[in-house]
Amino acid sequence: MFSLMLSMVNVINDLRNVKVAVLKDLGRLIIDNEVMNVSRGQEVELPKWLATVLAKLNIVEFKYGPLTIDDVSKYLVTEKSLSKSAISKLRDDFYIESRELLSRVKSSSLDADSAIIAIRLESNLRDLIKLRLNKILNIATLSVKVEKFEDNLTLEEQLLLKLLNELISTWLNLITVEAVRVEQRG
Repeated sequence: MFSLMLSMVNVINDLRNVKVAVLKDLGRLIIDNEVMNVSRGQEVELPKWLATVLAKLNIVEFKYGPLTIDDVSKYLVTEKSLSKSAISKLRDDFYIESRELLSRVKSSSLDADSAIIAIRLESNLRDLIKLRLNKILNIATLSVKVEKFEDNLTLEEQLLLKLLNELISTWLNLITVEAVRVEQRG
């Protein structure tokens, strides 16, 4: 069930608008129910899925670059520097981009140096994910207002936090109801 929900997050990410620079005239397009004349040199927002297709055809270029190894290292250092009750902001597409980055790096690991880079990247990603997971678990178990953290969570993490909150709440309710039943019998 959770994997199905994560698949839905991927769909939502593909539907999210991203900024692109137009490299070739596209003519009239319907974007967000508006007809626009899209010309070379413009900066427009397109659904990510469309921008990805057009970028592969060299018609548009993303305004933001892909996630890099340095980005992952910076995110890890930032996350480590924060307290257990604070969580940093990642780019919205972090998990999708991190999978793509790791795949690119691993597929280009032809020599020992690039293999070491791939291993280091995977280790940094795992460390960052585990660190963030611990913080999300901490948020879920403390029953704090999650709204103050949501802006810094990716969609995947928001989904995880919501499910954890529901699971913990259900578990606590079942335990306390069971404790009351035992108390009433005794």
